[in-house]
Amino acid sequence: MYLLKNGVNTRKKSKKVNNKTLSIALLLPSLAKMGPVLVAYDLVKLMMERGHEVHVFYFDKKQENVLDFPCPTYNISFWRSIDFKQYDVVHSHGFRPDAYVWLHKPFRKIHTRFVTTLHNLVLEDFTATYNKIVALVFGHLWMLFIKRHDVKVVLSKVARQYYSRWFNPDKLVCIYNTRIVCTDKKLSDNEERELMQFKGKSTFLGVNAILTPIKGIDLIIKSMPFIGDCKLWIVGNGKSLENLKQLSVQEGVSDRVFFAGYRADAFRYLPYYDIYVMPSRSEGFPLALLEAAALKRNIICSDIAIFKEIFTSNEVTFFHLDNVSSLVNAVKSSWTNDKSHKSYNRYLNDYSPERFADGYENVYRGRDAGL
Repeated sequence: MYLLKNGVNTRKKSKKVNNKTLSIALLLPSLAKMGPVLVAYDLVKLMMERGHEVHVFYFDKKQENVLDFPCPTYNISFWRSIDFKQYDVVHSHGFRPDAYVWLHKPFRKIHTRFVTTLHNLVLEDFTATYNKIVALVFGHLWMLFIKRHDVKVVLSKVARQYYSRWFNPDKLVCIYNTRIVCTDKKLSDNEERELMQFKGKSTFLGVNAILTPIKGIDLIIKSMPFIGDCKLWIVGNGKSLENLKQLSVQEGVSDRVFFAGYRADAFRYLPYYDIYVMPSRSEGFPLALLEAAALKRNIICSDIAIFKEIFTSNEVTFFHLDNVSSLVNAVKSSWTNDKSHKSYNRYLNDYSPERFADGYENVYRGRDAGL
């Protein structure tokens, strides 16, 4: 339960045992099944497993495709203040949650530690979603908001360098994401039948992504005429869907490309892919790539900096971004060079839930963490 400044005390204060139990409030834009919220969901589960008390606050009400958090969740108004003093840690994720902290954090010093996680490269993400003008205005405004946070977490060394244009890089803590993949979740009989009928005996390429230009799905479709006996299964919706369908017709491969649309828990399809392809032009931290590695898929991805930071060429197969010929060669190479066990071992060593939880617990307790 939680406190509102102008409301009733509805939160029971937790007892600390040898300073081991923390009271943590997470601020999210919504409970929707999407990147930053999925990260927060995994974080909540891991913190609760370590005995900490966690509450989640969110702004947008959404009835479909939401995550069922294993802790109390509260829908709040942006303009109504939570009594932050009741928590040891307030951890915000995203533009509005960070703005909420900027607006409501007391100016007098309190014991609460304010943490934000920057899940993307702000200007690139806003430009891809909106336009350059929106990116410049709201990107710089966002950076103003998070100046009031005590700790700023970034997801990679690439992101640390990127955000050093606004902040001292020594003040940016790098913690790699994780993904907890529930292997008990399977395709339904109808879903599996649909997939297997389309796949046949062809080599099966798979993509799970929001369909926007920044995800580079057009590159895979353009490569299909040159690859031979393979088929492509795409899970996801987005503003590029119709353009990608038209592209598959123009390239003469519409019978070899299946647009599955949005599917809950898209990772359920990973075991059926012979090769998982991630041709992104930009990424904050690729959760889908970790899912593929965790499920021992052979991976092809573009050679953008973040991918080259988290995996090596011994663990995945890279292709040159926006180079269709390079992508074709990568697919052909992957047919005979399965690196899935190497990427799986890298996942266990560097991107495990334990390392992820250790990093955030250290941040919450005021100890240096990350890379």
